[in-house]
Amino acid sequence: MEAIKLDAQVRLEKNKFHKHNLRKNGFIPAVIYGKSMKSTAIAVNTNELQKILGQAGSNALIHMNVKRDGATEDHQVLVKSVQRDALRGTLIHADFHQVSLKDMVTATVPVHLAGSAPGVSKGGILAQPMRGVEVECLASNIPDAITVDISNLDIGQEITLADLVLPNGVKATGEGHAHVVAIYTTRSSEVEEAAKEEGEESQEKDE
Repeated sequence: MEAIKLDAQVRLEKNKFHKHNLRKNGFIPAVIYGKSMKSTAIAVNTNELQKILGQAGSNALIHMNVKRDGATEDHQVLVKSVQRDALRGTLIHADFHQVSLKDMVTATVPVHLAGSAPGVSKGGILAQPMRGVEVECLASNIPDAITVDISNLDIGQEITLADLVLPNGVKATGEGHAHVVAIYTTRSSEVEEAAKEEGEESQEKDE
């Protein structure tokens, strides 16, 4: 994944009034932390971060230039989490995790389905219990998405975590037998049983 640059400024003020002023002027309060640095309060441009999330996704490797006392520190970071306004959906806070390009990291990568499953055209039900896969790899190797070809999937068949074709250096974590996608018959009991096997809560349905 191509790295992207983002400027940040260390912030000394952490009260609500200061945070309100940041957001009013197009910035959001944020925190950067990692095993080789102390947790540091920073501010980043809201639109720039939103652009990164929209174009590269939450797993983008970011070259962050942190300005502190007239000097600039360069860090490689991943977006750990973001907070949004409950009503407007706008960014209001972000956490960044400083990483080393030599260390393995874990990330959740979205699963995209490709093709049309013949089992669906025969009346089967397409179920995708796993919409994101947790992987372990170098921070610079995190895939944008994992594409799963379902064009040969028939009724009663499934694709498990162990079946996924992943890029070199990328390893899926979790149980290999876990279903990523499957085609079930129209019987609700089969769908419920599959959900139970995946550890999902299911409710009994009236026949």
